[in-house]
Amino acid sequence: MAPKSRLFQKNFSAASLRSTALAIVLIVTASPARAEVVTLLCQNEAQPGSTFTLQVDYDRKTVADVYSNGTLGGTVAATITESEVTWDHIDEHVEVFKGNWGRFQFAGSLNRLSGQGRVTYWRMDTSQPSWSMSGPCRRATQKF
Repeated sequence: MAPKSRLFQKNFSAASLRSTALAIVLIVTASPARAEVVTLLCQNEAQPGSTFTLQVDYDRKTVADVYSNGTLGGTVAATITESEVTWDHIDEHVEVFKGNWGRFQFAGSLNRLSGQGRVTYWRMDTSQPSWSMSGPCRRATQKF
């Protein structure tokens, strides 16, 4: 078998390198940007020692409350600006209290500059008042 010339090897290596670089560029530009989902652990100032957790998906523009076992509660649409995240969602026709059906509100805000968070839950069609939690939030997994 005849040995390959150095010129062939150099040309092959340069061509291979260019093709690989081009393929990487095409894959990176074709891939969607990694979604930024932030989990925030918030201190409830009204009850020292208690917390509430929210998950914000900046790409999908949604907010969800996170239960103590780590599962997501309702995910709702949010308005996201440079300075705050706000949401106000009403679920229609849900069981709001022991066999009573009605509307349930999940609303709140996050100040992206100060880290202050507020959440309100309200069983709208019962005589029970709404309940709220507010306090400073910090990113549970990354810097907020």
